[in-house]
Amino acid sequence: MSDLPEFPAIIAPDAARRERATTRRAELPAGYALPAGRLGRLEQLGAWMAACSGRPSGESPGNTSSANSTRLIIVTGEHGIAAAHPEISTLPAEFSSQVTEAIESGASPVASTARSLNVDVKLVDTNSSVPSGEIDHEDAMTAAQLAENLQKGMDLADAEADQGTQLLAVGDAARGLTTVAATVIGSLCGIEPVKVVGWGSGIGDMAWRTKTAIIRDAMYRVRDDRADALQVLRRVGGADLAVLTGLLAQAAVRRTPVLIDGVGVLAAALCAQMIAPGSSDWWVVASKGNEPAITPALRALRLSPVLDAGISAGQGTGALLAVSLVRYAAEVFSG
Repeated sequence: MSDLPEFPAIIAPDAARRERATTRRAELPAGYALPAGRLGRLEQLGAWMAACSGRPSGESPGNTSSANSTRLIIVTGEHGIAAAHPEISTLPAEFSSQVTEAIESGASPVASTARSLNVDVKLVDTNSSVPSGEIDHEDAMTAAQLAENLQKGMDLADAEADQGTQLLAVGDAARGLTTVAATVIGSLCGIEPVKVVGWGSGIGDMAWRTKTAIIRDAMYRVRDDRADALQVLRRVGGADLAVLTGLLAQAAVRRTPVLIDGVGVLAAALCAQMIAPGSSDWWVVASKGNEPAITPALRALRLSPVLDAGISAGQGTGALLAVSLVRYAAEVFSG
């Protein structure tokens, strides 16, 4: 797969900026009534945003730790495995289009919350007309489709960096996504299927067994590809995960901090970290859902969630709810 895009070495967030921001934080006057260390995890978030705020010469503005310019990107997709085995999801076949319609009409809670936070929402439909392959017996994508979708994600990240977006929030929305994400995470982390399979959208026992068998068969197909994230992504991932992988890796290249949310986004994050080591320094996990595959993914990425409220609604809900916390932390550390 030599025609796939390659990523340059990732430059880590600016340690000197982090140190200066932390020093300013410790020296805040008593009148602020915010002694250093009293904000818990927000202390780390503020220092992280400060470290991420520097831009190379000639790039878009972003020279403060502000997160006021924020975009939520929701990537939707269609997975052939869900069409072939509708019992593995309680979501309707038209779920992705319903999500799109609800958000674009403004009726969705995600849309209304985004408006209240002054967060722009971008929906990215990856493959509604051509679902990804049935991963238990066929590849999700061709090499050409993988390259195309990775590039699409990279272009999204470039567009946001070019227009000066200071913080990205990223979410997912697809029927069958928990099955595909568990397969990718289980494969890359070397974990047996029964330990990564979850109940997804609220399936019953028989459907859970079917889902486990699908994940088992799909993982067996890529048993020799575990060290190659792009092969795993191509064979048992999907177009949406490929777009997310390109987006997350290129956001790190462009030094754009990202709030990530959802088991699908985490599966893509594992792939992105493997193909562009160091990318995870530019991400914060917004929330921890209830899918078993999330725990090994977080462990592999060495990341921990800001929120642990059992949010598993998808569509970047957890990331959106964490935006206010990041903004507050950034404000405190802006000195």
